[in-house]
Amino acid sequence: MASRVFTFPGLKLSLEEKPEETIIYCHGRITADSAEMFYREIRDHVIPVSRGKGVAVTNRIVLDLSNVSFVDSTGLGTLFNLWTEARRSACDLEIVNLSPRVQKLLSLTRLDQFFTKVKGLFSRSNGTE
Repeated sequence: MASRVFTFPGLKLSLEEKPEETIIYCHGRITADSAEMFYREIRDHVIPVSRGKGVAVTNRIVLDLSNVSFVDSTGLGTLFNLWTEARRSACDLEIVNLSPRVQKLLSLTRLDQFFTKVKGLFSRSNGTE
């Protein structure tokens, strides 16, 4: 299990990498100040580029937002863009442990239609509920 840490303005990411799953613990705020770097880091270093035979690649990404105090509109767009990138690579992206404030924001913007609430967690809707 490898672990990496990335720090951006107002946001820190701690990655727990397992053979086919990566859990990303987010600490801080996902805002215009950090969104581009946040997106680029996950897109370029976590979402699989290829799924070759016999090579263990991440097929599940979990964004743990339990320590995220605020998400602005740019941050919401970034979460959606990451979800889209993951789908293109046949990778599941789940968002878990949302604060009530962030959960309400997803609901108000109707982004919760892309993420399904399951036992207090949000995960990518796969149509098998």
